[in-house]
Amino acid sequence: MQVIFSNRAYLSILAETSEKIKTETGGVFLGCYEKGNWYVVESIDPGPQSIFQAAYFEYDQKYTQHLINKIAQLYQAKLGLIGLWHRHPGSFDEFSSTDDGTNSDYAKLSPNGAVSVLVNLDPHFRVTPYHVAWPLRYAKITYQVGDDHIPGHLLQMKKEEQLLAYINGYMERPHSTNSQAARPKADFQRLLEGVKSKFKALPYVITAADMKLNEADKHRDILIDSLLDDISYFSEKRGLALNVEQGGGTLCLSHRGGNNVVTKVHFIYLPHKKQVVFSYGDNLYQYAPGFFAELLADYQPPDTAFKTELMRALGLGNKRQEG
Repeated sequence: MQVIFSNRAYLSILAETSEKIKTETGGVFLGCYEKGNWYVVESIDPGPQSIFQAAYFEYDQKYTQHLINKIAQLYQAKLGLIGLWHRHPGSFDEFSSTDDGTNSDYAKLSPNGAVSVLVNLDPHFRVTPYHVAWPLRYAKITYQVGDDHIPGHLLQMKKEEQLLAYINGYMERPHSTNSQAARPKADFQRLLEGVKSKFKALPYVITAADMKLNEADKHRDILIDSLLDDISYFSEKRGLALNVEQGGGTLCLSHRGGNNVVTKVHFIYLPHKKQVVFSYGDNLYQYAPGFFAELLADYQPPDTAFKTELMRALGLGNKRQEG
């Protein structure tokens, strides 16, 4: 197992370190895990609202989440959040108890765990990569730098003609200011019902204590991080602008359909199970990052023939992206 940085990702780490040379700093990694290797395609800067101190650093999480979604849309492959890096003072190249909590949260997001990289200037620049598994276990791993070590499909950007096909295809569709005459739009409820038979029901009972625990910042962050891929999927691939609400220990995705019925899906993190679950209807179901995107990848409601043709024009067809 090793970490492989693209030229751009490694340069981004150097640039961020040099800009914040007097304080700690860091960033998050956009890429994927394939065949035992962690491919870091992009290193996202920590954001303008981060806390930079000589011996303390904290990410601007809203900023990094936003930027990950935006940059991921530039690539053909399905890239995701796979880890993070930050600088430590002096020669200290092991993790603090605060780092343990952050690394633990990242490791839970994928069955493959995550990568966490430390940077030291003692006095020269050096990096120490770790693989983080759940429950919290660290293993030092090696690294390489260079685009020639990364599979070509992971570095391939979307083509201009693909995006133009979507833009022009949309603009050429008949539109009407009369909502009753407009072409039917995607509907959250119909999509969920179309794949509901594949949901894995759980026997758990959500307690008031579970709800209270989810009011903690770290548990809210786990929910947000877990749902990023699916929220992006519904927006970018299905044209659904879901409402995202947090409160009472849950995160809720909702959408008002064409029949004016509001469909809601509530998500909650169960610390004792180390698992995110969701409720839909009267049942509780198992959830993992990208759950809906995977189930809906090949599903088309009856009235979405136009979108099927559009996906084919974009070169997506029924293929699933690796990673």
